[in-house]
Amino acid sequence: MKHHSTLLSGKRIGVIGFNARPIASSLKYSNAHAFVSDYWGDADLRETSSDCIAILSPTPGIRQRQPLDVPVHLALVDNFLHLTKTIEIDFVLIGSGFDDDADALKPLEEMGYLMGNSISKMKEAREHSRIDRITKALDLHRPKECVTSIDDVEKHLEKIGYPCILRPLKSGGGSGIRLIRNLKNLQTFIERRATDDQKFRIQEYVPGFDISASILSSESDARCLSVQGQLIGMPTAGRNCGFSYCGNYYPSFIQKRVARQIARASETICRKLDLLGSNGLDFVVDISNKIWLMEVNPRIQGTLEMLEHAGSGSITEMHVRAVHGELVKILPTLKPVVKMIVYSRRDGAVPDLSIFPNVMDRTPKGVLVHRGDPICTVIETGISLKESYKVASKIANNIQMNVTAMQEKEINTSL
Repeated sequence: MKHHSTLLSGKRIGVIGFNARPIASSLKYSNAHAFVSDYWGDADLRETSSDCIAILSPTPGIRQRQPLDVPVHLALVDNFLHLTKTIEIDFVLIGSGFDDDADALKPLEEMGYLMGNSISKMKEAREHSRIDRITKALDLHRPKECVTSIDDVEKHLEKIGYPCILRPLKSGGGSGIRLIRNLKNLQTFIERRATDDQKFRIQEYVPGFDISASILSSESDARCLSVQGQLIGMPTAGRNCGFSYCGNYYPSFIQKRVARQIARASETICRKLDLLGSNGLDFVVDISNKIWLMEVNPRIQGTLEMLEHAGSGSITEMHVRAVHGELVKILPTLKPVVKMIVYSRRDGAVPDLSIFPNVMDRTPKGVLVHRGDPICTVIETGISLKESYKVASKIANNIQMNVTAMQEKEINTSL
C-alpha cells in the first residue's frame, strides 16, 4: 500500500488522537516520520511511528484501563509536547478526541502546528444552532434536542417524545448513549443517575441507515471523497445492542440518488463552515429516505484507513494538499470494503493478534479484557460487499474464539 508521496516524504509530522495509529500508518506509507500521542498504545502503534507515547500502558495479565489525573484530551496534548520537546516538527495532524474539546489544542495552534481547521472553526462546526441554520436550506432534517439536568428531564421529554436518546454532552464512539423507549426506561435511568448533577442531551430517536460522508475541503471549494455506511452496535463485532461505533462499510445500502444528495449537501456544509482538509459528517437515512444530519466532525475521521485500503492514494496527503488549496482532481475508485472493530464477547486474555490477516489496532497479547472491551480492527476488501463482510466476520469470530477465558477473581485481583 505504498503511497510514494513526495509531499510528505521525510517530513516530521505530529499525530494526536484518541486512536492515532491509522493516521500514523498512512504517514508511514508516505515515507513520513510520525511522532504520535495516542490513548490506547496498541501493539502496532510503535511499528507505524518513528516515536510514540500512549496514555495506557498495556501489560499482559492486567486489564487495559487506568484512572487519569487530567481529562484525556489534555493528557494527549501534554504527552505530545513532552514527546517532541527536542524534535523539530513540521506540522501536526489531529484525529478523534477533540471534537468538543478543541481548546485543548491551543498550545499547538500558538506554535503554528495545526494542519487543518483552527480551534475557532472546530468550535463552529459543533454549534448546533449554526448547523440548524445551514441545514434548513438544504432539505436536510435535524433531530429535535435539548440540554437538561436530571431534575428537568421529564419536563423536556414532553417536547421530544418517546422513543428518544439520552447522551452525554461530550461522547465518542457511541459511549454513554441510552435509548429511552418509555416512561419505565426513563425512571430506571433517573434512579441510576439520581446523584449525578451533570447535564446531558435529550435527542429525538431517528431509526434508519447510519451513514457518513468523507469530505476534502479547501478555502474555496469542497469535494466528497465517499459516502459510506456505519456499523453501529453490531453483534458480529461483539456488540449485541446499543450505539457503539463498530466500523464502516462501502458501498452503502442507500439509493444512489440519496448518496448523491448527501455528497452535495456535505460539500455545501463544509464550504459554509469554512472547514479545511479532511472532515466527516454523520447522517441517518430513514425509511422514507429523509436525510437527517446528526453531527459534523471537523478533523480526519475514522474512515481514513478503510478508504486507503479500498482505493489508492494517501488520505493524509489529500488532507494536506486541500489545506494548501489543492483539491484532488480525480477521485479514487473504491473497492467494496468493510472496517470492523472487534469487541470482546467474554472476559479473558487477548491472543497473539499478529497471526490474523488484515488486523490493526492490535491489543497486545495477554492483556486482560472484559466483555465489551475493544480488541482490534479488521479491514477487508473484496469483489463484493457481501464477500468482504463475510471474510471480516470470519476473522472476527476466530479472534473471539481465541480469547482465553479467565476466572473472574483473577481479573479482579489484577485491576
